[in-house]
Amino acid sequence: MKHAPRIAATLVLLLLLGIGSADDSAPRTVPSEVTEGASKSIEKGLNYLARTQQVTGAWNSSAPVATTSIVCLAMLASGSTVSRGPFSEHVRRGLEFLLSRANRSGFIQDAGNGSSGMHGHGFATMTLAEALGTIEDRELYDRVQEALQKAVRRIEQTQNRFGGWNSSPDPSLSDDGSGAVAIMQIMALRSARADGLSVRHDVIEKAKKYVLEMTTTDGWYQYNWNARGGRQSCGLTGPGIYMIGALGQYDSPKYEAGIRNIMQSAPFLGGRLASADQGWQGWFYYALFYSALAIFQHGGDEWGKFYPAMRDDLIHKQGSDGAWEDPYGGLYTAFALLSLELPYRQLPLFQDGGRGREGG
Repeated sequence: MKHAPRIAATLVLLLLLGIGSADDSAPRTVPSEVTEGASKSIEKGLNYLARTQQVTGAWNSSAPVATTSIVCLAMLASGSTVSRGPFSEHVRRGLEFLLSRANRSGFIQDAGNGSSGMHGHGFATMTLAEALGTIEDRELYDRVQEALQKAVRRIEQTQNRFGGWNSSPDPSLSDDGSGAVAIMQIMALRSARADGLSVRHDVIEKAKKYVLEMTTTDGWYQYNWNARGGRQSCGLTGPGIYMIGALGQYDSPKYEAGIRNIMQSAPFLGGRLASADQGWQGWFYYALFYSALAIFQHGGDEWGKFYPAMRDDLIHKQGSDGAWEDPYGGLYTAFALLSLELPYRQLPLFQDGGRGREGG
């Protein structure tokens, strides 16, 4: 089967993490960065998310497709799959919900008034792709693969003339904040391509050019094409700088400038730019995850400073119920967990950065 190598790799990681092993009481092998306190924090957070899953398989959010996608990703990042691990049933039900929200065109969307648009579609496509190689059930694998192929085609079809994507699946609209939306689509395409799905070369090349041109010479990624000019936000720059590296452009001076901006603005590092950074102020857990992903990909001394400070800050901020401040029904809690889970390197997403020295 095509997906056998990804399944095999996942099973090896599950055994290393002590999930699904012959002796479930055997101690897990965890990276040195993940302290006992961090392990307990991750467990509490995951148990909170498990308790709050709805009968539909979704989480109670104004953007259920996006939230369900990221929650499932956090569970996959802990080592569970649809058939193994303590959260296997939750992952399966979450994937079934995402499949139920895919229409004939391949667009994965919320029902009714709740709509995360292309944000949610990108997150859902990425989650299906990250999960695909771990699925042992042939019938479910085929359904996820079919939905994933259609979702990828939809992303290709909706790229706008700048090389990004709009918040709705309409490429004819002017650029409406696609700086953020584009990152989710590119991550989804990269995850799908890692599964062996074909992705149009011209779409990737246009996206590469777009991401660089959306980044200022001093390393700040921007909100949209027509408003480029120096907006300083790690809610944008975290994902943008991560993507510059992941697309193989980490030799650009903009990449290193962006890494410096993240390090100098992160509030848990005493960032001198944090008070003026709209990302850290208004979208902390979103900015945190993508900034952590960018620094993890970069590796080196930066990661050695970033992760321990972030880890201790998150442990301190976690509520007694296991959640973090979360107006989106689990989304921010999932982003916090993914940030803590990076050293596990469980997801393919956490293993394929441009420098090849992730976290080191």
